[in-house]
Amino acid sequence: MKKYHKLTENAVKPEGFWGKLMIRSMNRGHHELTDWALEHFPIESGSVLLDVGCGGGRTVEKLCQKVGSGKVYGIDYSELCVEKARKLNHKNILCNKAVITQASVSALPFEAEKFDGVTAVETYYFWPDKLGDLREIARTLKSGGRLLLVFEMLADENDPDRWTAVEKRLNIKAVSRKEIATMLERAGYQNIRTHVKSGTTWLCAIAEKE
Repeated sequence: MKKYHKLTENAVKPEGFWGKLMIRSMNRGHHELTDWALEHFPIESGSVLLDVGCGGGRTVEKLCQKVGSGKVYGIDYSELCVEKARKLNHKNILCNKAVITQASVSALPFEAEKFDGVTAVETYYFWPDKLGDLREIARTLKSGGRLLLVFEMLADENDPDRWTAVEKRLNIKAVSRKEIATMLERAGYQNIRTHVKSGTTWLCAIAEKE
């Protein structure tokens, strides 16, 4: 149990030995979830994309395979995550197909209207100012650009205690379809769509910048 606690505590900002284990666990554990969500998020060749909270870099790697002549940026506020993501994507970085930077979602180091699309896999829970951070992402999206938010912890009114232990340990909250759609609307996004994979608690939300 102590090992489990040490591991989960590093979900927020991976550091040290336990952080390395968490990054490895995230790359494995989010693999199928990310593939499912990306089925709802078509990517055109030549796109310039950003992955927010890139963790160990597996989503950046997946996106690099889809953008053709485009480019993928990744940011994470964990120094260790940036190190591991760069190592995983070293070939993409060498050929200038990927750039991975230490930064916060609240202050993205990019000019306005840079990206065709932005992804965020299992990171929204930890954002310090969710409404403000959604607006900061919108600032960097081109008009018509799309945001993909991906969640493993879907709140269920029929089982309200399902995520209680994790929520308390990490000081986060599971999200509902209605909640995330409302937040995206308040942040100024349009054409908001949500998808839940049958038989799972997987949720993805897609929205466009006007």
